[in-house]
Amino acid sequence: MDYKKVAEEVIEAIGGKDNVDSAAHCATRLRLVLKDEDLSDKSAVENIDGVKGAFVNSGQFQIIIGQGSVNKVYADFIKIANISEASKGEVKRAAMKNLNPAQRFARTLSNIFVPIIPAIVASGLLMGLLGMMTTYGWVDSDSGLITLLDMFSNAAFVFLPVIVAFSAAKEFNANPYLASVLGAIMIHPALQNAWTLGEGIEQSIEVFGMQVGMVGYQGTVLPILVAVWFLGYVERSFRKIVPDALDIILTPFLTILTTGFISLVGIGPIMRLIGDGISASLQGIYETTGILAGLIFGGLYSTIVISGVHHSFHAIEAGLISEVGINLFLPIWAMANTAQGGAALAVYFMTNKPKMKAIALPAATSCLLGITEAAIFGVNLRLVKPFIAAALGGSIGGAYVVFTNVGMTALGLTALPGMSIVESGSLLNYIIGMLLAFGGAFIFTWIIGFEEEPAAEAVVEDNNQDIETAEKVEKADSKAGAVLNSKNKEKKNEKLVSPIQGEVVELTEVPDPTFAQKILGEGIAFKPEKGEVRAPVEAEVVNLFDTKHAVGLKTKSGVEILIHIGLDTVQMGGEGFEAFIKEGDTVKAGDKLISVDLELVEEKAESIITPMVITNTADFPEISSLAAGQIDFGDEVLEIKV
Repeated sequence: MDYKKVAEEVIEAIGGKDNVDSAAHCATRLRLVLKDEDLSDKSAVENIDGVKGAFVNSGQFQIIIGQGSVNKVYADFIKIANISEASKGEVKRAAMKNLNPAQRFARTLSNIFVPIIPAIVASGLLMGLLGMMTTYGWVDSDSGLITLLDMFSNAAFVFLPVIVAFSAAKEFNANPYLASVLGAIMIHPALQNAWTLGEGIEQSIEVFGMQVGMVGYQGTVLPILVAVWFLGYVERSFRKIVPDALDIILTPFLTILTTGFISLVGIGPIMRLIGDGISASLQGIYETTGILAGLIFGGLYSTIVISGVHHSFHAIEAGLISEVGINLFLPIWAMANTAQGGAALAVYFMTNKPKMKAIALPAATSCLLGITEAAIFGVNLRLVKPFIAAALGGSIGGAYVVFTNVGMTALGLTALPGMSIVESGSLLNYIIGMLLAFGGAFIFTWIIGFEEEPAAEAVVEDNNQDIETAEKVEKADSKAGAVLNSKNKEKKNEKLVSPIQGEVVELTEVPDPTFAQKILGEGIAFKPEKGEVRAPVEAEVVNLFDTKHAVGLKTKSGVEILIHIGLDTVQMGGEGFEAFIKEGDTVKAGDKLISVDLELVEEKAESIITPMVITNTADFPEISSLAAGQIDFGDEVLEIKV
């Protein structure tokens, strides 16, 4: 690959060097923040020899190059563009500035609520179990087990202000422990429980001539969000004026005193009214418009996903669960997600382009697991008409689940995984809704058709390349030579063992289109349970990033392996990672490569899911997965036919 040429062509395709705000790179891709995205040509970037794909995410224009090459392209890129090297955090902050106010607001809410989804999901599942046990009489309703399950299932909602406060503090640059104290103040036992407000406010007290209702905020969202934002502002303000010697004593004292009082007197009551109004309005729309609400929301949800505003829905859904006890809107979103899969599957059967087939099938599968980015950005939106067909399918499914009053007991899960949190008695209608959405989108796509993109396929077809790994034209000759040489050698398959102790995850289920679409190659992924990464085979360490979040290996038989620890872990800047090898080292299967703080990754990165891919997949006739379920170090996971 001519790295300088690739860099020059990328700069030209994105609107010139003057259009670059900042740039960084991770293990596989360039991460650019552009001043004006309208000046860039995504199709032109994707057709550059050496580029495997491109997409825009969270304000960043990301260009997939591949391990071992991206850093070299990046080095030439910053020289030609005449820009200084930026840290990943700087690029992320610059990307946030590139978002419009609605997108920034949605991203903020997403950053707050995504980390607490596991707690809400666990509570939702427990509610579902409790509901089935009481409905079907599996256990006496007066039994101790029912009492315990009731406690377990509602704890996350009773103490929701504390959980939200801790998560919001990180986003609002506040002390998370002070924020937790503020959350605890707002649900203190001395206050009337929020669930009893239907009977009126029982007690008020007079403070400085003001009447303060002694009311708690159990299960609320908006009051604590605004209170923690205010706490962060107050804390930073006091820290500027309090002498350093007294900071640890006075700043927390003054912060809690000020924010606790103002939150109970002003912020809480006002935000409660607004939150109640939002919940009542949404519930009113749902109840009065009925099927129409399902049609509109089911059809428009995927369009909202493109804007990124859907991230803010977590807060609305959490508020609905706490107010009315059920999530009325998540089933509709689930129908929209499922419909994207139906459209992508239709594209798989209808297209005659190898590249699109290679993307469409795993993308459709991912949608059934609630991961739609690959289908939306890689298939349906790219071809336009399938995206419209998916919207129609989502409308049908959405209308059905509203008509049959399907609800969910938590948030965060859609499609097939969402079945686990469907309200007791609604599971059958939920499944029927998915079939209508998936099948409807498939049929509509088949009827209205779509136009292919011949230019993007030509490079691949002319050179007989596998599009998923896309090593492009310049490797064609070396591949031919390798095939000829292999005829004179004894073939012996290469087997890779697990570098991770944990659970196997299908590559198509990885919530990152670069891996899910197998753009970097075939492979497997893991959900680690131990913070240690070991060598999967005897190999040379050919690439170790400064951030230690990814390592590249190459075996004697030429198999090139990328192990990428977590998703979006590059932005951690190496925090929580420790390498025990360096580039040029030779390792044996089972040797310790990297240790990682999994709790820190879960806190600061997108996911702990760790893909292992064969980046030169096209050099081998077959790669087979050998593992599923729980896995331990040394268990065989991949077999490469060499």
